[in-house]
Amino acid sequence: MKKKKEVQTVEENFDTVEIPAELEGLTASEVQRKIEDGQTNQVEENLLKSDKEIIKENTINIFNILNLVLALFVLLVGSPKNTLFFGVVVINTLIGIIQELRAKHTIDKLSVLAKTKAVVLRDGRLQQIDQEAIVLGDILYLRNGDQVPVDGNLLAGEGVEVDESLLTGEADRVQKTLQDKLFSGSFVTAGECFYQGTAVGKDNFAEQLTSEAKTKKTENSELTKVLSRMIAVLTIVIIPVGLGLFYSQYQASASIKQAVLGTVAALVSMIPEGLMLLTSVAFAVGAANLARKKVLVQALPSIETLARVDVICLDKTGTITDGTLKFEQALLGEVSENRVNTIMGALLHHLKDQNATATALRKAFPAVSDWQAEKVIPFSSARKWSGVSFKDQGSFAFGAPEFIFKEMTAEMQSKIQPYLEEGQRVLVLVEYPGTLEEELVYEPRLLATLIISDNLRENAQATFGYFAKQDVQLKVISGDHPLTVSKIAQKAGIKNAETFIDMSGLDEPIDYKALVNQTTVFGRVTPKQKQSLIQALKINHTVCMTGDGVNDVLALREADIGVAMANGSSAARAASDVILLDSDFARMQNVLNEGRRVINNIERVASMYLVKTIYSLLLAVIFMIIASPYPFEPVQLTPINALTVGIPSFFLALKPSYERIKGDFLNNILRVSLPGALTVVSAVMIIQLANVLFDLDYQATSTMSVFLTGCVGLLVLYKVSFPLDKKKIALITALSTAYLSCYLFFREFFDFDKLWNRNLFFVIPLTFGIYWLFKGLTFVMDRLVDWRIRWKKKRQAKKNPQSRVI
Repeated sequence: MKKKKEVQTVEENFDTVEIPAELEGLTASEVQRKIEDGQTNQVEENLLKSDKEIIKENTINIFNILNLVLALFVLLVGSPKNTLFFGVVVINTLIGIIQELRAKHTIDKLSVLAKTKAVVLRDGRLQQIDQEAIVLGDILYLRNGDQVPVDGNLLAGEGVEVDESLLTGEADRVQKTLQDKLFSGSFVTAGECFYQGTAVGKDNFAEQLTSEAKTKKTENSELTKVLSRMIAVLTIVIIPVGLGLFYSQYQASASIKQAVLGTVAALVSMIPEGLMLLTSVAFAVGAANLARKKVLVQALPSIETLARVDVICLDKTGTITDGTLKFEQALLGEVSENRVNTIMGALLHHLKDQNATATALRKAFPAVSDWQAEKVIPFSSARKWSGVSFKDQGSFAFGAPEFIFKEMTAEMQSKIQPYLEEGQRVLVLVEYPGTLEEELVYEPRLLATLIISDNLRENAQATFGYFAKQDVQLKVISGDHPLTVSKIAQKAGIKNAETFIDMSGLDEPIDYKALVNQTTVFGRVTPKQKQSLIQALKINHTVCMTGDGVNDVLALREADIGVAMANGSSAARAASDVILLDSDFARMQNVLNEGRRVINNIERVASMYLVKTIYSLLLAVIFMIIASPYPFEPVQLTPINALTVGIPSFFLALKPSYERIKGDFLNNILRVSLPGALTVVSAVMIIQLANVLFDLDYQATSTMSVFLTGCVGLLVLYKVSFPLDKKKIALITALSTAYLSCYLFFREFFDFDKLWNRNLFFVIPLTFGIYWLFKGLTFVMDRLVDWRIRWKKKRQAKKNPQSRVI
């Protein structure tokens, strides 16, 4: 036996750890020298934008540059008040930067709570530090559930098993012996060890994989794709349309000034710069709101996916129950109570497992340290048992009965059944003939049956009841006995929890698609099976997986959104998109609500911005063809852009809105924006016709066109504000009053003609007309979108009949 140093205690739930005598670790002076040489584990964080990036992205972008160029053109032709639109752009940009910076700083402060720690051996004692503080040559301590933070070589440890599936794609556990290589990004599934770091920071094998793992699921989100496509189309279209419109306007007016003002007016409304700004702000504010509620979003686009979640997969421990276990009793077999206590005390002394079960058993069975271990088989989620072969005492193991015994007798089954039906955990303590191996070849002898109880969370029923009302399905995927899990799930009020299955009894290949549609509770699930269940659910659903253990890592990465508990394993936290900082599953209500609020409000805002983008593009093309003076000047559009889009969009983007997300983003915004844009185009063309028939002057037609366009904008605002409340009604009333005052009190500044002359004969009937036209076009658009969705579903069903949801 090697001489052991004095036992050291490590903070944050690390129990006493025995340190091999030959291991000293780095000294404080050596650590300082390595820090000065830059040999630290610092890597560039690319998931949350820096302050400089936020300021740069909100100021130096294609739309702001284009607005600046247009403003300069307006100044060059001697019309400074027509540059008012650029002042609005500057104000909006400043507001956006301030809100996004405040949100980021809120997230930064709270993200400290979720920072992954590492345990290092320095100056002969164990210390807990941030992973970024690891230096080259540090000796690190790992145990079951820890993710390997840096590459290194194994120095000491017995029964160490590592899962390298995140790096290799292979789910098999790899046994490690002394001097074997440990790779960052892998995680320990059994045992404990000391190893020395041989690479830090960007030199680590998995440094690039780590950042990609957190962004790959959200980088191609629906909202991002639609907005990116919109930017790409506008970037391509805006220059040729602008040049063509300028040429036609010059031909129509023979005035450079008139041609520039008409072209700038069209292009300014065509640019949805506020939409991009508000989308960024909405995501940042949403993440900050969640951070204040102890929920850390590790990638902002995850919020969109959160909004669309309609299936949540959860484990029993830490979600339905609070994670605390209590040893209830031991049902003795052929040995005395004292003998059972001694065996369990010796086992728990040599086994270093730190899970909830081991913690509960240690409280019940005092440690016995005078038995000498010859071989230790640590617990793993795949094996479901652990054990020790002792010198002169024999071999003993404890774990799930169906994994220890090849076949359970009817007597044993009937003995444990009542406890399973009460929702309690059942373990067996056995004696094994011979030295323990990875697989139990011989039939062991039953010594005792151990009964352990779970503690149901106080808020479990209320939490799960809320999700049922929100049409979110719940699936319980657990490594425990399915009957136990089912009973606890029923007590917690999970719908259809009586439908359960024992995954350990199924032979491959398994029809996972049918299984997930017919079953709510899955018991005795292996990590690989968890991943396959998530894959099957994703065919028809947006899936959220919650977990805290090393056995949840594959499923967390597979799900559309992975949610980890802060008190769970470092591997689970690293694989997740969202971390619940207080490890309370009830926080998922906040997560779902905030996601829905952000996307619902972005859809509203996008509908408003897209109206002016579409009608501006259509009118630009029309007036390019008919070679008639463009009906708007930049200064005239300021009341429309500010009062019907800019100001209300900032209010609506941050309002509570928790309705379930229905349909896809593009269809939802086209339901309102396309009818609104077509209504504007129709009104403007009717006024152009009146101009021809009644020989109206340009200022009159321009004023009426602007007035009716603003009225349509207010109609769209009214439409997207549903459901209405007192604040929204007050906002719409105030904006409508302000809009009308522009014509009553600021007419000359905005170059408006009088409305109370013969223009009233056109304005009054057209104002009523556009209301009914907008309503009719909206009705038609709703029917077209619904028909398209049904046609798309039928087409998908024909291609893949098995994908229909049961």
